[in-house]
Amino acid sequence: MNFQSLPTPPELFRRYERGELSREQFHAAMALHAHELIDEMVEARKNPVAAYIEQLRNRAAASRLARRYGPDLVREVFATLGTLPDFPPVQLLWNASHREVPLHCFFRTKHEPIFRVLKMKPESHVVRLTIEYGEATATVRETITLVRDRFRRLELAERSRHA
Repeated sequence: MNFQSLPTPPELFRRYERGELSREQFHAAMALHAHELIDEMVEARKNPVAAYIEQLRNRAAASRLARRYGPDLVREVFATLGTLPDFPPVQLLWNASHREVPLHCFFRTKHEPIFRVLKMKPESHVVRLTIEYGEATATVRETITLVRDRFRRLELAERSRHA
């Protein structure tokens, strides 16, 4: 299993509002997202022990980052990553700015598709992080540098893949 190449729900809303999608196309695309969630729930129901262990791992990863850097910064970084073009984990991160969604929901430590933060180094105007995502047998590792613009919002400055 790998990240789907579907447009994220915010992108679908933008396209619908611009008139690029009909109401039927919009509903069909949103239904695909709903089916992905339902499939994950069915899979978790089939193997509740594995799902519970994965949830514990994800909670630990989220807690570790939030304790070290603060939940607001972690959420801001994830929300910025969720807007990057050609970045497969946007399917997980598109709603990272929504505070009602727990932070651990954005992590995938062992369950495919994987999304892990290996290193995060925030400075005054720069955040550097090393992440890993993809299939368990063939993960992609990237170093991403985000900088604050004049409005103090994070934006992509540099992105490099590791071999």
